[in-house]
Amino acid sequence: MADPRESLERLLEEVPVASLAVVGEEGPAVSLVPWVRTKGPTRLWILVSELSAHTAALRKSPRAGVMVSEAYREGDPRSNHALTRVMLTVDARFVGREEARARGAEGLYRERFPIGETLLGLGDFHWVELSPAGSGGFVMGFGRAYRVGGDDLDELSHVMGK
Repeated sequence: MADPRESLERLLEEVPVASLAVVGEEGPAVSLVPWVRTKGPTRLWILVSELSAHTAALRKSPRAGVMVSEAYREGDPRSNHALTRVMLTVDARFVGREEARARGAEGLYRERFPIGETLLGLGDFHWVELSPAGSGGFVMGFGRAYRVGGDDLDELSHVMGK
């Protein structure tokens, strides 16, 4: 059986796109966002366009939700009920390009996403640092749910049913 800390770390290293949940003008909204992670403590970094609805929503209300999930695989007997995933409540903070560069986010983004070079050349794109707020959840499948916390998402406690 896989170690939950190793599985969480692998998920965060391998999955380059997250679901971002915000409260927009017309209510809840979800977007897919490419992201990178810095550690010590963990921060998720996204590059957002001024034209995106989630950008306006984050400016108005910086509390959001993030989910990183493994991809559905055709024929997987676990179905989508047991996909490995982590869900976090985050606080968003818009940061300048110099700070993102100094904190390593820009280099990681350019390395992970070849289009990053183009996006960083556009003036309407902005860096947002997402800081985990409180504990989150990590699911590895049926009966394998954990609370996740700690500075680098390295504290897991098994959630037991009643």
